[in-house]
Amino acid sequence: MPDLRTKPEFAVIGIATRTSNTNEMQESQARIPALWGEYFAGNVSARVPNRSPEEATLAVYTDYESDHTGAYSLVVGRQVSSLDQVPEGMVGITVPAGSYLVFSAEGPVPEVVVDAWKRIWTYFDERPEYKRAYCSDFEVYRNDGTGLEIYIGVE
Repeated sequence: MPDLRTKPEFAVIGIATRTSNTNEMQESQARIPALWGEYFAGNVSARVPNRSPEEATLAVYTDYESDHTGAYSLVVGRQVSSLDQVPEGMVGITVPAGSYLVFSAEGPVPEVVVDAWKRIWTYFDERPEYKRAYCSDFEVYRNDGTGLEIYIGVE
């Protein structure tokens, strides 16, 4: 069962791509695996200025075209104290304050991520009392690779 939490606004700097769930289901169209590959190969985390003391990697889903069937932007990076210095090739975004349902996923990353999202989609299909905001959602990865928390913005 997810946990309802309120989060204050925060900023993230990282690298981004634009995609859709339909594209991600087709290996030839998928952009997320390449984005993660670039994040790790390019040591993006270490190059993010003004990093927060929290060491977690974040993946922020934002700029939703519509709902889970439309296009969205994904930014993989780190929480920062300021967007004053965004390195070339990176983006800086602000995640708005709001209410989030938080889903925990235990197990090896990245395998556990796809299963977690399937559970989330089913959860919202079966529970009309919660409506997704489709503003910003984000994943917070544990540094040891044993799982993550997924924050889904709700209205």
